[in-house]
Formats: sequence, structure tokens, C-alpha cells
Amino acid sequence: MFIDRLINQGNAPLISQAMRFTQARQELIQHNVANVSTPGFQQRDLSVTDFQAMLQSRLAEKQSAAPGTVSFDDAIPEMDDLTGQLLFHDGNNRSMEQLMADSAKNSMMHNFFVELLRKQFGSIKDALRERVS
Repeated sequence: MFIDRLINQGNAPLISQAMRFTQARQELIQHNVANVSTPGFQQRDLSVTDFQAMLQSRLAEKQSAAPGTVSFDDAIPEMDDLTGQLLFHDGNNRSMEQLMADSAKNSMMHNFFVELLRKQFGSIKDALRERVS
């Protein structure tokens, strides 16, 4: 019970949800890459700005609510069709360069969240072992 509260009252739930978002987005980007030559395929994406806005509103709720009452588990934005791009003669809106750039940015963001979570759990582990960093 104590450890559960220790973990869930910090930023771990927020960081965990951000990691789930980047994982879902990476899977969607890979799906787009796999279908890059499929005629009529329309690429889809998860909006990073919508996700960040959701997290900001949940964080504001969490700061004014009782501990443990606000969760981040359902903060995943809707999938967007990427409609503003060039449409090819086969009806596909492919852009391999954009997909690769999105994949690289998303991977770096995921690695950043992994490192944040690792540092946070390392601090908790040190506190439980009564060590000072």
C-alpha cells in the first residue's frame, strides 16, 4: 500500500501514459510505412498536440483534486486522417520522408520517457535503501 502510493502520487502515472502514447503512435507509424504502396491507403496518426493538451488538463485536475482520484489511463487522443498532404494518382497520401522523421522523433520521445521513469524509480529505490544520491 505504501509503495503503491509512493509510485502513483509522483509523475510515474503521467510518464507511463506518455510511454503508452508513444508506443501506440509508433505502431501506427509502422502501419503507415507497411502500407505506403497500397493504392487508396490514407495515413493516420495520433496528434501529439492533442495528447499534450489532454495531459495538461489532467495534470491541472490532479493538482486541485484529492490524491489518487485523477488518473491518466484514458488520455489517448483520437486517430487523425492526414488529409492536408499531397494526394497521389492512386489515392495514397504517402510521404516516406515524413514517416521516417515522425518515427525518429517518436522513438526519441519514447526513450526520453523511459529515462525519466528509470531515474524516478532509481530515486525511490535509493530512498527505500536509505541512500542519499
